[in-house]
Amino acid sequence: MADAASHEFNAADDATFLALAGSAARVGVAGYGLGFVLAAAGLLGLVQPPFHLPPHAAPVIATLCLLGAAPPMFAGHQLRAGARSLRAVATTAGDDVAHLMAAVDGLQRAFTTLVAMLAIDAVGLAVVVAVMLPRGA
Repeated sequence: MADAASHEFNAADDATFLALAGSAARVGVAGYGLGFVLAAAGLLGLVQPPFHLPPHAAPVIATLCLLGAAPPMFAGHQLRAGARSLRAVATTAGDDVAHLMAAVDGLQRAFTTLVAMLAIDAVGLAVVVAVMLPRGA
């Protein structure tokens, strides 16, 4: 049976994990920020629709903003959780492999959410373009 020390990372590895944790945390905060801005834009668009948009377009775009707010916030949460686990790899002893696997799981979930977000964004863009096109009279 291998001892726990054989699974510990060295100082250079710890520095790499800390750098990645910092990046993941910053992107997570950006996800929260993007989600907040989208939610605010959606709510504002429902309460005070922009006058320059066709009347049928404003509620559709506002609804898409509200729906589009969830994925970046969820991905932000997952990235921040992954960052905490990566930080634990570098700052704790004895459980590096368990912390690393938790981080990998969190990051994998975040990337899956981001792929879904890109698909939602592509569909949303197509809908926005469709509602913005002039209607035949």
